[in-house]
Amino acid sequence: MKKSQGQVLLGISIVTRASVLAILIGLALNLKYLNWKNGYNLSRLVGLAAGEWWKLFYEIYDGFFSMFGDPLTIAQSNAGMTWSIRIMGVPFTDPIAFLSVLLKNHHIEVGFGLGLIIPLTLSLTFGRVFCSYVCPASLLFFSTSRLRRFLLKFFYFPDVQMSRGSAYGVLCGGLVLSYIFTHGVWTHILPYFAIGQTIFHAIGFGTLSSCFVVILGFVLADLLLGNNFTCKYLCPTGQLLGFIGSKSVVSIKRDAADCIDSCNACTVVCHLSVNPKVDETKNCSLCGECLIACPTKCLSIGVRP
Repeated sequence: MKKSQGQVLLGISIVTRASVLAILIGLALNLKYLNWKNGYNLSRLVGLAAGEWWKLFYEIYDGFFSMFGDPLTIAQSNAGMTWSIRIMGVPFTDPIAFLSVLLKNHHIEVGFGLGLIIPLTLSLTFGRVFCSYVCPASLLFFSTSRLRRFLLKFFYFPDVQMSRGSAYGVLCGGLVLSYIFTHGVWTHILPYFAIGQTIFHAIGFGTLSSCFVVILGFVLADLLLGNNFTCKYLCPTGQLLGFIGSKSVVSIKRDAADCIDSCNACTVVCHLSVNPKVDETKNCSLCGECLIACPTKCLSIGVRP
């Protein structure tokens, strides 16, 4: 049976978010490789110091980077975590990180600023796709929403409604705290920062970060307070990118002639409370779930008229 556009998009979104999670793990491992490369520069010494498994890991990383040139140089072109990442020298900067650094330091390094190009281009072209195709935390919330849906068959959970402006309140509060204290406060405010920090601590230092408790808090909020509660009301990144991409080039489209007046399937299934039935596209992350739910298949993804 041929898969619908929505099924394809949903499948791609799961794969891309899992890939981002793998990249974060890879970058954390890359730091260990750099430390051993600078300290030992020999797999046998790594094996003696850390064991056979880490020796094998070192040899795999060394062999892979050797395919592109000097292993140390190539490894150094890949660095960072969720705050700011370089992959093969290409920078990616989080918009919240940009605002935080600009406010506190009053200037931005060129490379750090250039890292905004790709995130902003994605937002201006496709809208709030960060939430469905990039954010590793949303993959966790995606699973939590399925668990909540199952548990609702047996238990009652409230569906708490808040103003979407709450996320901007979190943004302003976070900027004030980062200005007074340190940029590190964002690791306890933004769920995907918390995940990145937890991975970094687990692999780099072999310890469990306090950010793990933050992640559990966000999961419980999604489970007990409402479907994708964190993404809708607490995460400022999604709201900011949704605003930037409110007039994106690509958006969800509706064929009004085939739309059933009494049907609200698309509205019910949307995890960000977008209403395609009235041609609402702001905050749409192009996840494809409404396309799957639509009984007449009157919804599609395409270039905005």
